[in-house]
Amino acid sequence: MPIPRTALALLVALLAGCTSRPVAAPAAAAPTLAITNVTVVDVTGGPLRAGRTVLITGNRITAVAASKGTAIPRGAQIVDGTGKYVMPGLWDMHAHVVSYGPTALDLYLAHGVTGLRDMGAERFAQAKALRDSIAAGQRPGPRMRIASPVVENQKWLAWTRQMSARAGTPWTLHERFGPASPDDAVRWVDSVVALGADHIKVRNWPDTAMGRALVARARERGIQVASHANEPFPRTGVSSYEHGIWPPLKVSGAARDSLWRHFVATGATVVPTLVTWPIRLDPPDTLLARIDAGRIAGLCYVPPATLQKWRDGLTDLKQETGAPDWRAIYRDELRNVAELQRAGVALMTGTDIGAPLLVPGFSIHDELALLVRDAGMTPREALRAATLTPARVMGLADSLGTVEAGKLADLVLLDADPRADIANTRRVHAVVANGRWMDRAALDRMLEGARLGTREACARERGAM
Repeated sequence: MPIPRTALALLVALLAGCTSRPVAAPAAAAPTLAITNVTVVDVTGGPLRAGRTVLITGNRITAVAASKGTAIPRGAQIVDGTGKYVMPGLWDMHAHVVSYGPTALDLYLAHGVTGLRDMGAERFAQAKALRDSIAAGQRPGPRMRIASPVVENQKWLAWTRQMSARAGTPWTLHERFGPASPDDAVRWVDSVVALGADHIKVRNWPDTAMGRALVARARERGIQVASHANEPFPRTGVSSYEHGIWPPLKVSGAARDSLWRHFVATGATVVPTLVTWPIRLDPPDTLLARIDAGRIAGLCYVPPATLQKWRDGLTDLKQETGAPDWRAIYRDELRNVAELQRAGVALMTGTDIGAPLLVPGFSIHDELALLVRDAGMTPREALRAATLTPARVMGLADSLGTVEAGKLADLVLLDADPRADIANTRRVHAVVANGRWMDRAALDRMLEGARLGTREACARERGAM
């Protein structure tokens, strides 16, 4: 069956401006960088390793060894790491960078985030251009994995368009696709593979037959599926479930336990994005007032266009009728996340940057704090959720996720031990992104370039950084 004309037009538009992905190249860096006398944080569960020297040549870690007796190559750039802690760079596994704006990349790096998974842009070509320019060393930024244009249920798309029309806000969901049949879903998978997407994002699932066809074809084509867990979501074949698990909210503990054990058996992961909940727990008018009063951490770094998107999104929410008891749902969600953790389901850090009140860099540290405080994770487990688990899920653990010789040099240097207190991840002293060294002064220049408010206001919002 031929693909519908509307879908064909969308794919033609997506292809416009998309070029083949360049081969990744290391950013310009000193021939060798030596971080001496530093403590290495082992996110796999091993002890801290004090008094180490980390050697980086180009964009690779070439040695991690005791400082005493380690020869430093002539001409190397030497950084004294005494009293500092080095760990893998953080990942934000659920972001919408294009929706936020290009300053997101600098904000991420300044907060120790060296990798992100973009979960659907309204302009696929823009997301691809950002990913490829970073990979080619043409601009600084976290390494990116990008989603296909988002798959939706056709009924949800129609309902959302009506809500936007009632609110009088612009319709922005241009690059969303609602399959009309299983064949339609299969053709969509083939198309986004050709476009160069790294994974497929499903937000609202179409019917069961279409969902199964999509997941099966994605497996055949070797592309992962990341999705919201709303009915009728497939229990098998999805690599990660985003935000929360809705169906088991009101079912028995035994039924939830059965689902968690199934996730463990199939290797599915969950990205809770606990930091997103304020936009549901308070009325839209309250949140709009917070924005107007400047009571949002990092607000001085938010572009005007993004602020307007936040306002439009909150105005849209005011059109909802018959809303559920979100506070009760949040309590259930916290219970679910704690149960997932105890059951051994792998959790990953994500923020949903692009949604109201969330700021790149700031929000990933808030998410880490919530995973420890509310999900019952230890700081070490939370660190693994932001480093090694993302690398494993994306098939990159041979190159990322730990501080080891032979791996890519995506690192963050901290002023205090993050395993003693997860809040210490905010104390970023320096960052190495694909071998590129950025000290505190360089990171501050990035923040200055992204600043829109006064220096005093931004200093207050940065808090412990």
